[in-house]
Amino acid sequence: MEPAQAAAALGLGPLTGPVEILKADEPHPVWKVTTESGTWVVKLEAPGGDYWYPATAQAGRFEAAAWKAGVDMAEPLIPAGEACGMWSKVGDGLYARAARFLEGAHAPAPVPPRVAEWAGATFAALERLAIAPDPDLDADFASYPESDWDDWLAQARDLGVLDADQARTLKDAAIRINALDAAARAENEPKLVVHRDFSHLNIHLTTDGPKLLDFDWAGPNTAWGELVSIAVEMGAPGLGVMEPDRASVEACLAGYTAAGGTPGPADESAFTAILTGRLASTAWELWVACGHRGGSAEHRAQFGRTVRASVDALAAMLDAVPTWAAWLKG
Repeated sequence: MEPAQAAAALGLGPLTGPVEILKADEPHPVWKVTTESGTWVVKLEAPGGDYWYPATAQAGRFEAAAWKAGVDMAEPLIPAGEACGMWSKVGDGLYARAARFLEGAHAPAPVPPRVAEWAGATFAALERLAIAPDPDLDADFASYPESDWDDWLAQARDLGVLDADQARTLKDAAIRINALDAAARAENEPKLVVHRDFSHLNIHLTTDGPKLLDFDWAGPNTAWGELVSIAVEMGAPGLGVMEPDRASVEACLAGYTAAGGTPGPADESAFTAILTGRLASTAWELWVACGHRGGSAEHRAQFGRTVRASVDALAAMLDAVPTWAAWLKG
């Protein structure tokens, strides 16, 4: 589908200026379009399975509640017709959504302490929405058994996606993180619907202050686990590659507490959500690189490079967790 078709299907009106490609990812293009109704960011999606629909509807409820509550964020286009969450059906098997385009720039890495403090306070505002996850929806980050990793890593070695050392490193990381995840699940701490992609790339610095973007990955997490994930991301957007900036981490924690947030345990268990989320995204990257999610040879090669970087990042993150835990104590 062309950008003009998607914009028209969303009810944005005809184009009045050139289209800018913001993301050329094959299954998920993102465009900047200017129409009679203003300038918008438009995304196109072809759902990959039945799981997408309830998870996307839940994310949409969260985003709508955040906008209604006055959270600093990009204005979403609220669908008027057949839709799933914020996504309108625009064709056979195709959905699209739009949000108001914001002038400005993404936050730098690491995020400056004043913006990190805003991030902590903004998460506290999202936490106060207190939206409980759909009990019938399994949209949490999945934990995969060792036998699955053995199969995937054998295929990755055969295809040249990972070498033997990289495969061994990823297997070791998966075992360690799965053990942390099992312990956390045994605690059965209540979860809320949260943003789950609160990164420097999704903080837009505008003349009206920082704004939060991209609620599409919203789903369940513990409040403290999500906040700690955000705080570490503020200090180290290249997590596992760059050394975190402690001042930014602590500014995020301070902003959260000042805005009424309730800190949780200051130990290594606080980082379970970061690690399980990164392991889940690494599994996805591995599947794409091995050809299980479609795409061209170039697309698969791109994900091969991404998953190799993620293997290095996971190993570095596991090594750094004791240091990060000490920071939580102040």
